Amino acid sequence: MAGVALLGRRADRFRRGGGLDAPPEVILSWPTPNYVNPERHSDSGPITVIVFLVLSILVYFARMWARVVMTKTAGLDDWIMTSSIISLIAAAIAVVLACREYGFQWHIWDQTSETLIAARKIILVIEVLYLLTTSLIKISILCFYKRITNGSISKTFIYWIWGSIAFVIVYFFAFSLSIIFTCSPIEGFWHYFDINWRLSHQLKCNDEGALIVVVVVISTLQDFFLCALPVILIWNLQISRRRKAALCGIFGLGLLTCVCGVMRAYYAVSVYFTTYDVTWYAWYGWVWTALEAQLGVICACAPALKGFFMRYFNFSTVRSNTYGYGTRGQNLSGRATGYGKLSVGNSLSTSSHAEQPVPLNRIKVSITTNIVEDRDDTVSVESTESTRHLTALPTTTLPLPIHHSERVTSPAIWNGNRTVITAYREEHEIDIEKNIRDA
Repeated sequence: MAGVALLGRRADRFRRGGGLDAPPEVILSWPTPNYVNPERHSDSGPITVIVFLVLSILVYFARMWARVVMTKTAGLDDWIMTSSIISLIAAAIAVVLACREYGFQWHIWDQTSETLIAARKIILVIEVLYLLTTSLIKISILCFYKRITNGSISKTFIYWIWGSIAFVIVYFFAFSLSIIFTCSPIEGFWHYFDINWRLSHQLKCNDEGALIVVVVVISTLQDFFLCALPVILIWNLQISRRRKAALCGIFGLGLLTCVCGVMRAYYAVSVYFTTYDVTWYAWYGWVWTALEAQLGVICACAPALKGFFMRYFNFSTVRSNTYGYGTRGQNLSGRATGYGKLSVGNSLSTSSHAEQPVPLNRIKVSITTNIVEDRDDTVSVESTESTRHLTALPTTTLPLPIHHSERVTSPAIWNGNRTVITAYREEHEIDIEKNIRDA
């Protein structure tokens, strides 16, 4: 008991510099209220929130276009993200209203009894919407992790994912109910500064400051955990260091939300423990609150945008010179000619056509690659979009390399693991069919 009392005294000393309950001597030191043209925050905060809201919505639609239309691999993580967009928009609207209309644009001493009630109502709305939005985003990210690792990593990693999803769900319900029932009766939350109401009602409230700070700190720690979790996956991938660095960069974008969470935690501590001008400094906290959720959507959608940009911004265009060479002027066989050879495995060793040259200078290639993150064959579909425009230039004969003088008198066939090329004389074209599936 003595230890609890000591902690209580320390908390009181820590709270002495700020909070909702300003002592009389602090209230008497405030300037005279100005209800005509009070000092107010600029519109930079609400404008920033609106800009990032529009950006996050555009990124979300690009993700859904890539998943639903391009690759037809939309999964549970996409539909959970769709649900979060609804609450994200509602939270952004609430933050803009709070920062421009509901009192947080003014100092505490310039507030009226009506604006103080409106400010307390909007606090309750923003906090619940924040919990709902960020929880849905985190569950969507965890479902995406499970999707791309299904059947390719240890069960321990999957257990961590399911455990994290359960923790986020419990976190949401526990703290949402705690915030809603901070005061008893519930309406006492927004009548906290209403003296007339307080005189006729008995009000009991929990420690609101401690509750909000704990919510923000736990949310920020969850963000750090979600950024660190993919490291286990990337570390076990048998890919080049360059690709590992690229994947780490994509998943590392989530650190931006961690920065927003740290800033929100800073202003939460300031509002409840270091200043009595709570409405003025809460303005900054609400802006960081909205940005945290919006950047969370952007970072969660980033891994799914590769296929979208590769199709519509020509990021995967294969450049070659007029002779069909690669960027270094060489073909598949390594010689600076317009021909190459395909020789794959033992399956071709017995074929009389295995060493026939491929006329690379007569093949026109147009590539648009679709990226499918899903590694589960039961829910993924193979994309043939990348070879839809793969055709051969018209030709009447199929010449052999320069050092040959004879013409082709019979069809030449090349068979490979994923590529089949059949060349016919005169009346036929070269047809290439290739299925690509990226996991």
